Amino acid sequence: MMIPGSKGPKTDENLPAGEEKENMEKEKVILNLKIIIGTLIIAASIHFFLVPNHIVAGSITGLAMVLVKFIPIPVSAMTFILNMICLVIAFLFIGKEFGMKIIFISVLLPALMYVFEVLFPNTVSPTGDLALDAVCLVMTIALGQAILFQANAASGGLDIIAKVMNKYLHMDLGEALIISGMATVFSSLFAYDLQTVVIGGLVTYFCGVVLDGYIDSFARKKRVCILSDHYEQIQQFIMYDLNRGVTLYSAKGGYDGKERQELVVILTKKEYGRLMDYMEKEDPKAFVTISDVNRVVGSWNPANKSYF
Repeated sequence: MMIPGSKGPKTDENLPAGEEKENMEKEKVILNLKIIIGTLIIAASIHFFLVPNHIVAGSITGLAMVLVKFIPIPVSAMTFILNMICLVIAFLFIGKEFGMKIIFISVLLPALMYVFEVLFPNTVSPTGDLALDAVCLVMTIALGQAILFQANAASGGLDIIAKVMNKYLHMDLGEALIISGMATVFSSLFAYDLQTVVIGGLVTYFCGVVLDGYIDSFARKKRVCILSDHYEQIQQFIMYDLNRGVTLYSAKGGYDGKERQELVVILTKKEYGRLMDYMEKEDPKAFVTISDVNRVVGSWNPANKSYF
């Protein structure tokens, strides 16, 4: 019996060498695009929402904003220095692959911040309202972080500390970010007033909450159970068109006592849409139930090393 939704007959092991290499290159390009997009979102959020309002959120940039009050260098330069320190921690406690991505992001993030500083100098609040800016900051930074974590990367700084806590203490990433970020928030007492500390604490907390929400949304799958007289055709479609494994259970109708086969499969949202289109065309009378699965680990997709 195959695990529902695990990879079907067409796997990387039996793909032609050329096709396997092409798939690997495609995955690498998608991964790099995710890293660039996630980093760009974070850099824009910092420049337009965090810096103009002096919001010292629980991040390495927030700590940099405190330190530049005493060391007169640009925020981007201080962020780079602090990221280099955290980079050493990434290599020591998380691993080389993660560390290599952090090297790229630790250079890319300050570079993008510097580009924004040059293109949009003396930036003021986009909305003119601190509360609205804080909400925008939470939504955009958490989105950028979630995209990076999905690519098994991080924006550097306190994200690395959170990743270490996630790995060794088995904490949710959002919770780890809240705990590690509060220390940075309280450090702002040395440079800013109490209002800044309170706002920074709230932003840090809700960033962690929204981050977990984004991650759960990205990781969510669909569990589909199908009762159909044409189960063999549907099974073939799932295995050979969707390239997913499927589990068959014997089921007996309580009313008519008829024996049937129930198909159970776990799919991504895109695959679920394709299956529903197929069912509507081929067997609209089939009995189908759908439920959400928050997270899948193990053999569902062994080629994917990130379970966020």
